Amino acid sequence: MLTQQQIQMLIALPKTIVEKRPSQGYREESGSRRCDLDLQSIGRDDEGTFTVFVRQNLRFMENFSIGLCYKKTDLGIGKFNLVRYNGPHGERSRSPDGHYAKSHIHRISEQDFASGSTQPQERDRTITDQYATLEEALPVFFREISVSNYHQYFPNFSQLQLRFSHGHQ
Repeated sequence: MLTQQQIQMLIALPKTIVEKRPSQGYREESGSRRCDLDLQSIGRDDEGTFTVFVRQNLRFMENFSIGLCYKKTDLGIGKFNLVRYNGPHGERSRSPDGHYAKSHIHRISEQDFASGSTQPQERDRTITDQYATLEEALPVFFREISVSNYHQYFPNFSQLQLRFSHGHQ
């Protein structure tokens, strides 16, 4: 089980991308384009492994998901998402807060581990206006999870980050 403080520390821990699959662009998979990233935490070799997934629906481009996953074998649970940035899933929402129709961020919490599940789900969600597209979400996501070298793997977002960071905070 992780405490809220430990969860926040893992998200904020400085990281670098060490591998992107595929190395250029995205691969098509089940109606989506996708890439996966292996991360290395800086200065902390004992903290488990971090990965990122980036997935975007090919027919409904606003429907995307970017997630920071974590795995540490001695926790007794499998890999789980620490934080996940989503675009809208559609016009109709299956939830009272209407998050399906808006950009939103899911975060795992200490309570999500309390169930004892070996696959805890990040149930906490916040509707956001920090981004509207995948291209806008990526720099916001990488800043939150403290990835320093994402420009090397996503060079087209450098200009967008400059424009977007001056207009939104």
